[in-house]
Amino acid sequence: MNHKIELFDFQQEVLIDPARFKIMASGRRVGKSYLAAVAAYNHCLEKPNRRALIIGPTVSMIRESIWQTLKSLVHPDHINGYPREIDLEIRFINGSKITLKGFDRPDSLRGISPSPTFIVLDEFAFIKQNAFTEVILPMTSDPQRRASVFVISTPKGITNDFYKLWVKGQEDKNGLWKSWQFTAEQVRPDMKEEIELARVTMDEKSFNQEYCATFNNTGDAVFYNFNRDIHVTDNLLPIEPGEPIHISIDFNVKIMASTVWCHRGNQLHALDEFYGNADTHQLIRSIKGRYKNRDIICYPDASGRAMKTSAATGSTDFSILRNAGFKVLARSKQPPIIDSVNSVNALLKDAKGNTRLYFNKNKTPRTIASIETTTWKEGFTTGMDNAIIDKSKGVEHFSDGIRYICEFLYPIGKHKPQVIRDKGWSF
Repeated sequence: MNHKIELFDFQQEVLIDPARFKIMASGRRVGKSYLAAVAAYNHCLEKPNRRALIIGPTVSMIRESIWQTLKSLVHPDHINGYPREIDLEIRFINGSKITLKGFDRPDSLRGISPSPTFIVLDEFAFIKQNAFTEVILPMTSDPQRRASVFVISTPKGITNDFYKLWVKGQEDKNGLWKSWQFTAEQVRPDMKEEIELARVTMDEKSFNQEYCATFNNTGDAVFYNFNRDIHVTDNLLPIEPGEPIHISIDFNVKIMASTVWCHRGNQLHALDEFYGNADTHQLIRSIKGRYKNRDIICYPDASGRAMKTSAATGSTDFSILRNAGFKVLARSKQPPIIDSVNSVNALLKDAKGNTRLYFNKNKTPRTIASIETTTWKEGFTTGMDNAIIDKSKGVEHFSDGIRYICEFLYPIGKHKPQVIRDKGWSF
């Protein structure tokens, strides 16, 4: 390179290693994306007419994680023209170029000409199964180009291609494959404060995966930290007179799964539930019949602010709740599923072993069954923004509501949640 670029020792180690296939498992915020950009940039400058691809789970994710980093990294004197924002491509004066792509647009990955000489796979643990053998390996088969591959990701269990490739890199003794595993604590001592914050706000398994690059085996359970022996009890105090009522709601006609909570200190106690109401109006009547003259705060699905065909013209589920005197707290849009799932798992058990989520054994049987049996849809246990919960069994309604209230009150990595402000209640 013709200008200085700073790298940590571990990044330099990976960059200069001669293995053709490199696999790096590392925790978040240690510099994976930066190293990916440097590696592609370095490759293109070494020789003319090279082509580097950086591929992420989706185009939007790769744009957000690497595009700005790459543009700020590249020296203006090396670029031919300007970075191409629509194509996510940078062309160099020596005839080489870097292009960013996503696995969500498979057609853009077929028939690439000329064949790439270097491929970076970013957050590969969150890319669909068999992508490496079906899409990537064919790209490397051109004997004139002999593309090398750099695979980087935070781990996500032991049942995906990323783990298999990482193991291959550990086992290979011929130097063709090589893999590394770096924890945030190991390579970024400057992140000590952030790591400690994550340790107390995240659940143990998520912390080990996200910051310690641990390959956890969590199966297909969404709320893998749930344990009946710990979280289900008949010793919770009943709702006190005057104690505010918090209700998580999943809007679903003729189900309207709703759990009643008390927010006590830094704990949430599930103490009651409603099920089988035909619509929002009937749910309100049920709540008011059971809890008279109470301050009631609702945590519904963000979709409730949309107009409902079952409601009167101009009404929404949110406005119906508000007009009934309830306070409504919800996101302006639904957060990624994995964010709300992580919030629940962190309350069930954080990285320090603390539990802050409990369920009344006798009063919340459907809520308990839901959190216990909700699973990921097969093939979509990705943990990223395209994670999908299996809804084929119809067990997820109450656990959806649990996600709404937990993510709103205890968002991972956020200090103040964004809300739709209730017009009838200012704060």
